[in-house]
Amino acid sequence: MDRISRLPDDVICHILSFLPTKHAVATSILSSRWVNLWSFLTIIDLDDTLYLNPSLRRSSSYSLLFVNFLDRVLSQNQSQTIVKFRLHIHESHGQTLSRINGFIQSVVLRNVVEIDLGIFFNFPNNDDCLKIPNSRSLKVLKVTSEDGLKMPAFPGCFPRLTVFDVKVSLIASGDDLITNLFPCLPALEKLSLVGDLTDCTGEIYVNVGGVALKRLELELSIDNYDDCDAMVVIDAPRLEYLRLQDGFMASYLVKNKPAISEVRLDVGEYDEEFLEFLDEVGHIRLPRFNELLQGLVNSKFISVSASTLKVVCSQRWNLPVLPSLTKLELDVHTSTWMLLLYWLESCPNLMVLSLILKVSF
Repeated sequence: MDRISRLPDDVICHILSFLPTKHAVATSILSSRWVNLWSFLTIIDLDDTLYLNPSLRRSSSYSLLFVNFLDRVLSQNQSQTIVKFRLHIHESHGQTLSRINGFIQSVVLRNVVEIDLGIFFNFPNNDDCLKIPNSRSLKVLKVTSEDGLKMPAFPGCFPRLTVFDVKVSLIASGDDLITNLFPCLPALEKLSLVGDLTDCTGEIYVNVGGVALKRLELELSIDNYDDCDAMVVIDAPRLEYLRLQDGFMASYLVKNKPAISEVRLDVGEYDEEFLEFLDEVGHIRLPRFNELLQGLVNSKFISVSASTLKVVCSQRWNLPVLPSLTKLELDVHTSTWMLLLYWLESCPNLMVLSLILKVSF
């Protein structure tokens, strides 16, 4: 008998949990003792790119086998708690989003602690969204999808969720996700939201924050500057890190002026299309950068991208005084040197100035 086989079943299952589930199940052929060990896995890791030879991936038999394998793994799992459920798929395999949502429901009923979903395609003729039911056990949620994400938003819906990393269509997700959910997450400490605003019309309202939130990364993208705008409210009194990125100069309101240790700003896009758009609405959009800084006056370190500096360099307004700022990092283009004086005048306690020079040829 080999040394691994001498180990207790629970130790072997723990080791198998660190393998992709496909490989863990394959160990059932080793001996009669190993036949059912995989059914006690606490980590389920399923990725359709690992399931069969890439040359067979487009066949209908491949799709059926993968879905049947997924169904078998979940239906025969005997663990009371799923520590982690990871599902990454790159095609529909003839299934609908409702079937995927059924798999998610199954692991939530097993007191899942971490969910990592990657849906790297659009479901054809789909009018549904990914759905995460409320859970008292879920602590980490990572979702990447070209469709929307629906989650309940009421007090106590996800009382232990501490890490939320999501990249979805905000239009398809609706108000529960972008307006109502985040204030209902009392344990949330880290939020990364990459929101697609394609097909947005009018103004969209995004409400992010939380009493425990320490790290926030927000990235918004749209396909038409003329038809869509965004108003973002950030209410996170304990925030320590903030990164904002958009290509259209959204409106940001940072409440309570938190003492943030590090801020990174990349708002606005310095390209011909956006600059032409600013010729018409620049008097509305450009002052938003100054309004954003008003909520960041207690920040200790601010970094500003070259694109943002170039977009706002035509403005002749006074920056707000930033008395807590001790470190400033600017991606300086040759056309934006004039802004350096404004920044220095606004940072009376600045100790470190870092300039990243961008040169145009």
